[in-house]
Amino acid sequence: MASRLSEILRISRIFTYVAWETSVAELFPNKQVTTVGPQHEAAQLKWQWLLPHMPFAWRGVDLSSFDLVVTSSHAAVNAVRPRDDAVLVSYCHTPMRYAWEWRAESNRFPALLRPLLPTMAAALRMADRRWSQRVDLFLANSQFVAARIARAYGKPSLVVHPPIDTSYWTPGDGRKDDFFLVSGRLVAYKRPDLVVEAAMRAQVPLVVAGSGPLLPKLRKVAGPNVRFVIDPTDLELRDLYRRAKAYVFAGVEDFGMSIVEAQACGTPVIALAAGGALETVEGGRTGMLVEEDATSAFATALLGFQANDYDAEVVREAALRFDTSRFDKSVTWAVDRALERDWNALTGHPSWVSADDGGIPE
Repeated sequence: MASRLSEILRISRIFTYVAWETSVAELFPNKQVTTVGPQHEAAQLKWQWLLPHMPFAWRGVDLSSFDLVVTSSHAAVNAVRPRDDAVLVSYCHTPMRYAWEWRAESNRFPALLRPLLPTMAAALRMADRRWSQRVDLFLANSQFVAARIARAYGKPSLVVHPPIDTSYWTPGDGRKDDFFLVSGRLVAYKRPDLVVEAAMRAQVPLVVAGSGPLLPKLRKVAGPNVRFVIDPTDLELRDLYRRAKAYVFAGVEDFGMSIVEAQACGTPVIALAAGGALETVEGGRTGMLVEEDATSAFATALLGFQANDYDAEVVREAALRFDTSRFDKSVTWAVDRALERDWNALTGHPSWVSADDGGIPE
């Protein structure tokens, strides 16, 4: 996302907390990239443990020569301090999970620190709320996240869904194999465990494509009907999207890029009726929305799913509304309006979400 933002806004100076050198070269060619956090492998692998340090690192970045500062935010980057007359635009993936949804993130911290998480989260909420007041314009990656921004920060936002490369994520030859697919980072909030449990109960073939902290647990409970593809390449993942009967997602996602990628490949989606899926999956047309967050509900959906009920062309057509070109135009327009201080144009946009339903959750 940061790479795409820097490209379309012609930003040449990039600041990041931690980064792999190979990733920097690939994502930001011909750009000056500065790492503001610790430059060692432990920090890159366990950066969330350094959360208390992040605000201090970001506050120390000298931004005095910039008229425009754009952040790609899901943690503490909005602690930056631009000039008073500069414009700060924040593309918000979600308000900081460690502050606002710390219970779902608790397993990512060492066991000894977990008793301290309620106190730490409360302090982070106060700080995150304070940093948010510096932002001139929030761009939310979904209506779902826009509502979170309103509740957490009491601030409005413009919804700009993430870019999906529909020129790459395309249908194949139309052949479908007898398996369901779940992919991505195998972390708790995405609920791959629920999908595996549902497939085990329904005794249907499932492919799990990805890696993450839940991988050992999933492998331990999975039966012979579950196959793992560890760290698939984009080429391998596209082939899996194309051949799967359906893509399955049981978590509450901020937007859900993988859901749209699957649909762009002509594959319908079975998803929990919550979060970003409500904006990307059309029940009965491009997939199934499961109302209950339960193994039994997803097992029933898997058993009852009929691939022939869905037209691949219709499924793909629905994904095209999230194409990269739309993202580029929306971001460019919004940033131009912010630089011009044309708030009337922004607030009059159909994707503007006001802060009227705000309120501060604890």
